Amino acid sequence: MGAVKGSIVKGAEVTWHWNEAGIDSVEWKAWDALIKTSEYPSIFLDSRMMKALLRSAKRNLAAVTWHLDTKLIGICLVEDALAESLNLDEHISVKRSWFSIISRWLHGPEGRFTFRVRVIGPVLGSGLHSYRWANHIPENEQRRLLTETIFTSKSNEGNAIPKVAMLKDLPIHYSGRRQQLQPGWIPLEFDPEMLLHLDPAWEDLADYQLQLNTKSRTKVKRVLKLSESFEISDWSIEKVVENADALIELYRSVFDRSGFRLGQLHAEELIESKRFWGDDFVVKGYELEGELVGFQCAYLGADELEAFFVGFTPGLVKSHAIYQRMLIEFIRLGIMTHRKRINMGRTALDVKSSVGALPQRLQCDVHFRNSIFHALVRHYTRGFDPAELVLKKAWKADAFAKVYHSEIHTT
Repeated sequence: MGAVKGSIVKGAEVTWHWNEAGIDSVEWKAWDALIKTSEYPSIFLDSRMMKALLRSAKRNLAAVTWHLDTKLIGICLVEDALAESLNLDEHISVKRSWFSIISRWLHGPEGRFTFRVRVIGPVLGSGLHSYRWANHIPENEQRRLLTETIFTSKSNEGNAIPKVAMLKDLPIHYSGRRQQLQPGWIPLEFDPEMLLHLDPAWEDLADYQLQLNTKSRTKVKRVLKLSESFEISDWSIEKVVENADALIELYRSVFDRSGFRLGQLHAEELIESKRFWGDDFVVKGYELEGELVGFQCAYLGADELEAFFVGFTPGLVKSHAIYQRMLIEFIRLGIMTHRKRINMGRTALDVKSSVGALPQRLQCDVHFRNSIFHALVRHYTRGFDPAELVLKKAWKADAFAKVYHSEIHTT
């Protein structure tokens, strides 16, 4: 069973296309056409990405479609995932004394809090890749349809519907605290996404370096020097298939150190991404003295480069600046493929800022099935904000990336 149908108000019909069986039930040409007419491209909603995700045997995912009079008016990506918090206090600024007490109680003696959540949007990506709608559907109607739909279908795997849904990630284009955008959803804010706008005049990495301030330019040169012993190569699908398990082991060396986890990468997603995206899914391997010690991968969208995942031997961060070199290689790739922007994700903010990435605030909205629990959480979450950012300032005052970064906010 790949499709579950139901009716919602005003004649619109929603269909849930679950997991691999859903690949054949979605009209992918219409799906991609809707994204194109929205004039807001999305790497994670692209049909190639959706097919790769739906094929995963280790994830529980659906492509959701809304039709009105047989015409496609809305799409979204939904995944039932396991969320795990290990050190929430490091990512938030607490304004109420009792918050830490409740947080410690939730995390228990082992400092671990896990729960199932229905995620609207990619669990392994950041930015607004949750849904797209036809241009004539008003925003309040979009959210109403989503709210009335989100808990109406359980997976064809037979798993129960999670008790909470999370809509991620809505860009915050205003100053001050996060705001409730629609009734019935609780706004939350954690770490921002780090973005880097590329000057179209740049032809190589040297042009990028010229717009950095002296201190940052010196750091980049030092990173290139420390990492010059790496042999970096582009991998074919055959090599990805052959080494997929080794790549996941390197990825886990980084992933297992994170404080909050929402889903995780599996070998089959790397393989299927390479199969569906071809050269537009770039995988680079890092070898040192003949040994594989790291990898990075990225999706090439129409205008953007999505810096997806990295994995590496942790001990090489200080001695060989392997992670910093990977960030620089993402920038080099973006320049050489003439992308307009690089999306670097929402981890390791300080290091990403040192190479010029700048923050875009993001809001996640949550909605609980139980109205009483929803009210309690709404009250509970009013007591915290994201931890205050102290980021590196890498650019000269007139640098393109700084001037063009419309996501910078005043406080």
